[in-house]
Amino acid sequence: MTQEFGQKVSNANANSEGATPLRVALLLLPKDAALPDTLANQPVRELQVDQTETDLTENKLAQTLEQAVSWVATGDLVCLQGAQQTLLLMPALKAAQHKLHPHAHLAALQYGQSQSSALQGALAQAKRQPDSVQCRAHINDMNKGFDALCRLIADIAQRTIRRSDTRRHYWFTEPYQGRVATLTLENTQPQQGKAQTHLAMVLTQGTGRLKARSLLSASQLFFLLPGSSEATLNQGLWALAAALDKLALSQTEPLAREMAIIELMQQNLDAFVTSGPTRFVICLQAISIEALGQEITAMSQALAKICKEKGEYRTPSGSYFSTAPLGQAKLAFVYPGVGTIYPDMLHELHSYFPALFSRLQQQGDLKAMLQADMIYQDDKAGTQQMPLSKMAIAGVGASYLLTKLLVDEFAVQPHFALGYSMGEAAMWASLDVWQDPHSLIDKTLSDPLFTEEISGPLKAVRRHWQLSENDPLEWNNFLVRCQGDDIQPLLERYPRAYLAITQGDTCVIAGCQASCQALLQELGKRGIAANRVTAMHTPPALSLQSQVQAFYHQALMAEAAEHPVKFISAASLIDGQDGAVNETQALSAEAIATSIAKTFCHRLDFESLIQSATHQGAALFVEVGADRQNCTLIDKILKASETPHVSVPVNARGANEVITLLKALGTLISHRVPVSLTVLQLGLKRELAKLQQRSAQGEPPLANTLFQEEV
Repeated sequence: MTQEFGQKVSNANANSEGATPLRVALLLLPKDAALPDTLANQPVRELQVDQTETDLTENKLAQTLEQAVSWVATGDLVCLQGAQQTLLLMPALKAAQHKLHPHAHLAALQYGQSQSSALQGALAQAKRQPDSVQCRAHINDMNKGFDALCRLIADIAQRTIRRSDTRRHYWFTEPYQGRVATLTLENTQPQQGKAQTHLAMVLTQGTGRLKARSLLSASQLFFLLPGSSEATLNQGLWALAAALDKLALSQTEPLAREMAIIELMQQNLDAFVTSGPTRFVICLQAISIEALGQEITAMSQALAKICKEKGEYRTPSGSYFSTAPLGQAKLAFVYPGVGTIYPDMLHELHSYFPALFSRLQQQGDLKAMLQADMIYQDDKAGTQQMPLSKMAIAGVGASYLLTKLLVDEFAVQPHFALGYSMGEAAMWASLDVWQDPHSLIDKTLSDPLFTEEISGPLKAVRRHWQLSENDPLEWNNFLVRCQGDDIQPLLERYPRAYLAITQGDTCVIAGCQASCQALLQELGKRGIAANRVTAMHTPPALSLQSQVQAFYHQALMAEAAEHPVKFISAASLIDGQDGAVNETQALSAEAIATSIAKTFCHRLDFESLIQSATHQGAALFVEVGADRQNCTLIDKILKASETPHVSVPVNARGANEVITLLKALGTLISHRVPVSLTVLQLGLKRELAKLQQRSAQGEPPLANTLFQEEV
């Protein structure tokens, strides 16, 4: 070990395997914050982290960390004060005795003449294997070292991992395994004649978590204006506009303006929750006070016309108003099929709903449920090349997660549920019908039904076409913009091309690639190749109906027989019925398995399925899954319908996930669907407390932005 780093921490070149793992609890605090109450009377050693030194040869950060660890080793409580945040270090036993939940633990601190040697020594001290490390961070500028350390601790506490392409997503782990990270710091300006020296740390997951980020803030405004008539709605708009004018005049300091608008949102939501029910609700959304004023003006100018025409009004910012609320009785959850998943889907949500993700992780393998290794990777093309079995799991997983978000976090309860193709399986898995839907994950990955019969080598197709294993088989699916009736007469001339799905003004044909291309040429249409190998909804799949039925024969929850949701299946239309699966009979494992098997193995008429849903009373369609493809289809199918309808995506590829969710909530509230606002209210409370603390410390509005979450 080089002399300038002291003698307390071992050199990685020494025998680090004999070094004792560190047990240092790490707790992040806002800058200059008071200690936790349980530590109020404890003596504290303070160290200032100087990150402004231009001379890095003394490596002040390394010395500071080493000194802090040596004090902790004697049982002391140490506070590291940085320019933006505070880090509290203490023995893990002391943290447990004071009932504290550390955000992370420091398990090793080692030096080396290279990054690899320092890291090897740190892992040896921590008694960790290299493959146990899920995140490896490296900083070659010591001036940024303390911020990097605090950021990594925050990521562990928030269960967030940063990829090499700078994208962030939930930090998935194998079941019952904690998160492990390493941080290596490099002295880029060593003294002349001395080798570069590296510092390596091993951090492990603590029991503490950062609190949820607020969905609402001064840059994400959300107001609800109830009323029983056009006049009362106008009064609400004028009152809000007047409140904004008053705020602008009375609060000139940016931080004070932020606090004032947060308080105004709080008052608005609190009043909405405690007031009695009204016929109408306007939802206003904007990204700033000025933009909110523009939303108010636009809504005011459009209100008379909307009320006269009994229509709806929406803006790109998410503001929404309906003069004909559809209500919860017409609410249907729609579950999309296999092809809607996309790279990095749902990557933002965990920081806003940490308790939900933690709960889902405890209930099952969340990593497997979302096929995280395929969805969250640097190679975006890899997601589109996923085999059918993995795409199916990830699609159901996305629907499952979003269902729990709507139902558990916002108390949204559908009256109907239906699915597009494999979305029917997602429907039964997500709405508390099956006892153990997670058991289907491994089954889907290994069962020949999905790996060999209707996908992969397509053995069912080979049998149907009487092909040997060595005969060539090129299968593809094509999306075509035309009616199914235009294709049907041509199918006799192309026995190996099938009309698999009809969905309004588009349809899907599948089969022998050459036959499909010839059919399209005769039709005079261009088809968009899906390049996906699946024989679902084609005649070869009919031979597998009994196998599909056996696959989905799952034990039901005890209360499933009396489930309040009306489940609509495409299988009912095949049987000539126009009603829910559980309309005339109690739900049973047999009935559910049969309906799924019929849906998967027969042609899917999605247009008729939506028409059937509207006949049964559904009109407010909420797509619960990745992207918004079903919403687009439903809008086209019902465009000419005289029955009012609204489609609502909860997620949309390429759009901000929080804004899309808030738009969905605003639409549901305006349609008078009961929605719990507790998540929004608690988030505003935390946001206001954070701003008040910054104000008390005299910080400018953009200071201390390393952690947007409340510690």
